Amino acid sequence: MRRATRPGLAALCAALGLWIAAATLAYVPPADRVARAVADANRVRGRTHALAIRVSLRGEGDAVLGSGTLLSDPGGAARLEVRHASGFVERQLRRGRSLEASRDGAPLADPVPLLPPLFLLQTEQGATLQTRIAELGGSPDAIALGHEGDHDCYVLGGKNASASYWVDQETLAPVRIDLEGGVRYRLGPPRAQGGIELPAWIALEAPGRPALRMAIDEARAEAPGPDAFEPGWLTR
Repeated sequence: MRRATRPGLAALCAALGLWIAAATLAYVPPADRVARAVADANRVRGRTHALAIRVSLRGEGDAVLGSGTLLSDPGGAARLEVRHASGFVERQLRRGRSLEASRDGAPLADPVPLLPPLFLLQTEQGATLQTRIAELGGSPDAIALGHEGDHDCYVLGGKNASASYWVDQETLAPVRIDLEGGVRYRLGPPRAQGGIELPAWIALEAPGRPALRMAIDEARAEAPGPDAFEPGWLTR
């Protein structure tokens, strides 16, 4: 009898061990707890101020397509001005879900969404991060687990929402931002410049659009002017 029961007991113990391991791996902390931790990381990494970021736009074969300046404000607004290699100047303005653009001062109806909502990386409070996710179309209280490249991620906003923010489970580094319409920004490895840590690059993926990469060449804290994010800037 003893010999007959030992294999069954061993199998039961093994199954129990696997169940415990699976339950541990599948544990998802509450969204507000992760959001607070991400906001704490934003402060530690020096990016909770308004930022002026010098960027270069690169296409296939790493060819430089243009260069310009991106301003991003923790208050939930960002703007980008790029002088393209072919000579025209494109401006984009993002406030929440709204993305507006112009080319040489004329409104652009269907722009390539070059400008990511970098203000997600700048929030100083967890509740503010959840509010920003909601403004982009995500569910502020939703969280899931996801895998992106080499990263095991927390997905704030939920995988099936219009917007989500992916951060590495261990380092809380930003990894990916998904927006409505299948727009996806993959964020490169972190790089610190002058006490400000940002992704080294941001890769754009969008249906029907060319794959583009925006290299972050330099960043500094800079307070924008009072009208920096007004729509009139697009056509001035």
